[in-house]
Amino acid sequence: MRRFTIIIGFIIGFFGFVQAQSTSDSTNSHDPFKNDPYFNDPIKKFFNRTEKEEDDTDDKHMQRFADLNEEGLDFQGVFEAGPFNSNALYTIYPHLPMIHFNRVNSLFLGYREERMQWYNDDDWLDIPNIRMHGMLGYSTGQRDWQYSLGLEKTIGRREYIIIGGEYHNATTTNDSWRVGLNETSLTSFAAGYDYLDYYKQQGWGAYLLARSRQYFEGGIAYADDQYNSINKETGWALFGADGRYRDNPPVDMQNGGAVDRVNLSSIYVSASFNPKQLLLTRHFTLSFNGMSEYTDPSYGSSEFDYTKFTGELISYLNFEPGSIIKHRLRVSGINGKAPRFKQLYLGGIGTMRALPYKSMGAGNEMVLSNFEIHFGEPDFNSKEWIDFDDFYLSLFLDSGWINYNPELVDSKSPISGFSDFAISELMHNGGIGIGSSLVRAELAWDLNHTSKAPVLWIRFNPTF
Repeated sequence: MRRFTIIIGFIIGFFGFVQAQSTSDSTNSHDPFKNDPYFNDPIKKFFNRTEKEEDDTDDKHMQRFADLNEEGLDFQGVFEAGPFNSNALYTIYPHLPMIHFNRVNSLFLGYREERMQWYNDDDWLDIPNIRMHGMLGYSTGQRDWQYSLGLEKTIGRREYIIIGGEYHNATTTNDSWRVGLNETSLTSFAAGYDYLDYYKQQGWGAYLLARSRQYFEGGIAYADDQYNSINKETGWALFGADGRYRDNPPVDMQNGGAVDRVNLSSIYVSASFNPKQLLLTRHFTLSFNGMSEYTDPSYGSSEFDYTKFTGELISYLNFEPGSIIKHRLRVSGINGKAPRFKQLYLGGIGTMRALPYKSMGAGNEMVLSNFEIHFGEPDFNSKEWIDFDDFYLSLFLDSGWINYNPELVDSKSPISGFSDFAISELMHNGGIGIGSSLVRAELAWDLNHTSKAPVLWIRFNPTF
C-alpha cells in the first residue's frame, strides 16, 4: 500500500508541474515532441499528402539540428517513430518494426499506426482527439499473425496529456536500448548477426502520459501479460554461412531448466528531463530518463514480485568547433526476484564493445559508462557543433560493472545494494572509430586483457 501511495503522489506532483508549465509556456512554432516520420502521419494525411505539405515537412527536418537529433538508421525515425523517438513507456509493449527480419520471425511484413505520439490529426469516427493505433503483420518464421489494437485520447487545450490502452499479441524484445531495431534487421538479413533476444508478449495495458512544452515528459502505465519463449526459426542470411545465429534464450531458468512461460502484472512510472536533447546552453546539453517497474501478484496474474529501476544520464559538450564529448551513465537495480529476461546484462554491441554479447550477468545491480570524443567537420549552420552526416573520428571508453547481490532479494529498494560498487571493480574497453552516424567502423579492445585481439563493429546508428 505504501508503494502504491508513493507512485500516486509522484504522478500527482509531476502532472501538476506539467500543467503549470503548459499554462505558463508561450507557443513555439517548432514543437520538439512532435515526430513526423513518413509512416507516422495519420493514414488520411498519408493518402492525401499535397506537394506543399511535403515541402513543409522538409523545412521541419532542416530545423532539427538544434535538437541534436543524430541521423542513423533508427534514431532519426524516418519511417516509424519507434522506441527511439517516443516516450520511455513505449518499450513496455511490443515494439519491433512493422517490417523486419530476425532469427525468430524470419521475414515479418506488417503495417503499424503508432502509439504515444504527440500529434492528433486523424480523429477516429470523427470523435475529437481520439485516435486508433495498432499493428497487423505476418511472421514467416513463426507462421502466425501478430497484432496490437488500441485507442488514445489527447486531453487539454494544448494536448499535453494522452490517455490510452491496447491489447497485443506479438514478438518483442527487452534489448532495444542496446542497438537499433532496423539496424539489427539489416545485419541479420545481410550477414546473420542478430544482436537481440526475443519473446512473445500477449496481454493488455493502459497508460497516461504528460509533457511540458519542451523539457519534461513522464507517465504511468500498466501491463498484464503472458511472456512465452520462442525458438530460432531460421539460419538464413544473404551473405555468410548458415549457423551464425545464436539460439534464442528462454524467458526464465529455474532449477537448471528452461521455463517457457511467465506471467507478469506491472505498474511502470517514467520521468524524463530534456528527452529530445535540446541545447541548454550554446555549447552544452544533457538529458535524463528514469523508469521504475513495480511487479506484484496483487496487481493481476503475476508470478513474480520485484521492483526494477533504471536511470540514464546523457550529456554533450562542444569544446571546440567540430569536436564534442559525449557521455552516457546508465544505472539499474532490481530488488526481489525477476525472471531471466528482466535481469541485468552487459557486453557486446551498445554496451561493452570488446566483450561477448551479455557476457557480464545475470545480475541485479549494474553500472555502465560510455565516454566518447568525436572530431569532425563543423556543421554548416552552427559553425561549431559537429556535422554528424559527414565522416568523423571517434575515441571511446566503455566501463561496466555487474553484480548479483543476494541481499537485494529481500530488500525494499532496488538501489539499496550499491554500497557494493567500487570504481576499481569496473571493467574497461577502449577503441577508435571512423565514419558517420549512418555508417561507422569501430575497433574495440578489452583493456583488462590487452593481449586479446580487437573486435570490429560496423554500426548503422550512434551508440547512444
